[in-house]
Amino acid sequence: MFKVEYKIITEQLKEIEYISDEEIQYNFLLGNVSLLSANAKIEMKWEWIPLLDFAYCLQMIVSNLNANDTAKEYFEFTENAETLEFSKQREQLKIVASFSSRVIETTFLDLKKGVYDFHFNISEYIRSSILGKPPSVLRKYLSVEL
Repeated sequence: MFKVEYKIITEQLKEIEYISDEEIQYNFLLGNVSLLSANAKIEMKWEWIPLLDFAYCLQMIVSNLNANDTAKEYFEFTENAETLEFSKQREQLKIVASFSSRVIETTFLDLKKGVYDFHFNISEYIRSSILGKPPSVLRKYLSVEL
């Protein structure tokens, strides 16, 4: 079992026709995130995590891990230099955070499903909250092809 929970703190869903990659990566749809498994919970209640960018990056991490039986991927939070380490050994996966003593243990398939669900929910929320077609730069983050 693996799940990503989130809470939106700040929305910027108006006037996005000229949104840039940088805005999505630092200022768009900010909030808190928790990673949960059956054995642990890693909380990031910092209120400034760009949720769509985080979901997009997690999808890329899953894609990279999918290519090998044994692999490591890292996510670094640019605002505070904290990290998440994703270690895959065949079908088992561990997530270690530089800012927590808790270690998440799950299967790679559960990670893949949990990350997909998180990205899908964030993307659908954005699509349902904006008028018209999303700008091309935003569409890149909303539709991840894996």
